[in-house]
Amino acid sequence: MKITVSKLSGKEIEISSKTDISELDSIKFEDLFWVDVEDFNQDFLNYIEKRFSVDPLTVEDINSGKQRVKTEDYPGYTFLVSKNVVKAGENSFSYDTEEIFLILMENGILTLHKKPSTIVKHSMDSIDNRAKRVKNIKNFPSLVMHQIFDFSVDSFFSALSDMENWLVSVRVDLLDFNNITSKELNDLKNIMSFISRARSEMGNLRITLTQHRDVMSLAQNDAIKFLSPDLSSDFRDVYDHTFQMIEALDSYTLRAGDIRDLYFTLKSAFTDNVLRLLTIVATIFLPLTFLTGFYGMNFTPGFFQPGTTSIYGFYLMVIAMVLISVILLAIFRKRGWV
Repeated sequence: MKITVSKLSGKEIEISSKTDISELDSIKFEDLFWVDVEDFNQDFLNYIEKRFSVDPLTVEDINSGKQRVKTEDYPGYTFLVSKNVVKAGENSFSYDTEEIFLILMENGILTLHKKPSTIVKHSMDSIDNRAKRVKNIKNFPSLVMHQIFDFSVDSFFSALSDMENWLVSVRVDLLDFNNITSKELNDLKNIMSFISRARSEMGNLRITLTQHRDVMSLAQNDAIKFLSPDLSSDFRDVYDHTFQMIEALDSYTLRAGDIRDLYFTLKSAFTDNVLRLLTIVATIFLPLTFLTGFYGMNFTPGFFQPGTTSIYGFYLMVIAMVLISVILLAIFRKRGWV
């Protein structure tokens, strides 16, 4: 477990690291503070339940994890959950979400997360400069909350950028309807499987962003307990970012649906091309089969079969079959079938 304590003295932030819960006993939390805990355990949850009068329901939510992005008011604090996205793999098109639990109080804030968080690191790197620019130092806890939610929402931008680049590249590859080959169609099947996963990821990201938008809507309207109204404009900016990304995700989902429909169109066109070719071949050979069958039959003496008494009969038959084939091909080409 790694504990980082940031205390605001004047406009300077004093940062210290702790490794054990007992080291917190000597700290007085009357001043403005930020306590960040990485890889917390049940002992720490029991500690904050007693030290900061945290409700058991909050402890249960933190301990169980997998919460939605939300805000809940309690008598002495506000409990919030934020999520950011990280890529599941280097070449993967799936994303994992990381939870950060926040307990916002009048003069301080607690943040808890299981794994090392780039969001918390970025917030710590930038909070010092932000604290020096704020007019009222009492806004420090709200400022920490804003930084965490701001960086969490911005983490979705990279995921959306990856989706847009991929959709553009796939769209370019699916433009030729008539020259598609069987191998290329099999490759498209892999693309369709990929698109199904991508649409699922887009849906999950949209749900999380919608939850962020709801929390930011409350924040910009000063509807969150212990949140400073001086930062309303800052939260409004984060709220606007959530709206931009939700609209982008809706657009990407529609474009992915268009690509899926285009695949089925290509598959249908490919099947039509094959059936048309087979139909043309069968149609051409139909009269030829009739002629060869007719002349291959056995008849009684005296039955008249054209050309059977002539030495040129065979050649006339071949010429007739070639002419029939050429005429049929000309008719098919005139109608645009070939």
